[in-house]
Amino acid sequence: MPNMTPLITIIIPIYKVEKYLKKCVFSVLSQSYTNLEIFLVDDGSPDNCGKMCDEFAQKDSRIKVIHKENGGLSDARNVAIEVATGEWITFIDSDDYVSSDYVKTLYDLVSKYKCQLGVSGYKTFNEGDQPSLKLDKPTQQICLSSMAATQMMFYQEKIDNMAWAKIYHRSLFPTGIRYPYGLIYEDLPTTYQLFLKAEKIAITNHETYFYLIRKESLEGQKFNKKKLDSGIEILHKMRTDKNLSGILEKPARCRLFSFCLHLLMEMPDDYADNRKYELINYVKANRIKILLDLKSRRKAKIAALLSFGGRTLMKKALSVVKKRSKIS
Repeated sequence: MPNMTPLITIIIPIYKVEKYLKKCVFSVLSQSYTNLEIFLVDDGSPDNCGKMCDEFAQKDSRIKVIHKENGGLSDARNVAIEVATGEWITFIDSDDYVSSDYVKTLYDLVSKYKCQLGVSGYKTFNEGDQPSLKLDKPTQQICLSSMAATQMMFYQEKIDNMAWAKIYHRSLFPTGIRYPYGLIYEDLPTTYQLFLKAEKIAITNHETYFYLIRKESLEGQKFNKKKLDSGIEILHKMRTDKNLSGILEKPARCRLFSFCLHLLMEMPDDYADNRKYELINYVKANRIKILLDLKSRRKAKIAALLSFGGRTLMKKALSVVKKRSKIS
């Protein structure tokens, strides 16, 4: 009998993750939903990742390997998007892994609510640890308009802007939306565009994705010029996006405020690049607005208050919070 379930494309960008790749790929091959097209995109990885990808492909016909020159995470995703044939697309980072019901959970969600985009819950864990598989809360599902879901994402309520832990109907990508080449934090200026293209979005808190926090990742590395370049470009892109006016103005402001503060907290105090003042000035210009926004999250309001004391005070407060979280 022919397979009545639609083909779903899984895209996994790969670069210098030899240590984690096997666990990631095996979690994908163990999916209860089996009608899959799996792209392993070897982004010019200098280790054995490319060889491992070819070996995986020999063992499972659903795997397709793309070997390319290094162009970064965005480029790797975009290359696979161009050749994907699945009706649906989902992304997994190669140092993470997923539960056996990851794809099924997302597909059942969008099928139930007849929408073009679905979001599942996720758990983070540090290298050397194992994420807890304990169900902390009963499973819940909601379906929202694209506008309501985008607001929720910008306010960082239940939805993250990461590309992964989501499923997208393929029709959302031929609109010209692609991940920005060469940028870190590339999900932030991209995911909301996909949200706004979908008529409605279904969300579940069921945690199917396990996100590894590691120092060697691009985002986990020490502050550098590329992080500042990316941050400023994203700030410019989003501030000038006409789609982020009207009812999205306040939510987008809250997200950009948190984003700028995140970069400033990573930045060394003696960092010499004067472009850092673009981030500092954005924080100063908007902190009162964040305090007056009834929907801005509590962390953003506290950060806005602390920002009046400067970065030194904020970093001290942040270090105290981190120590307490380790003790607890």
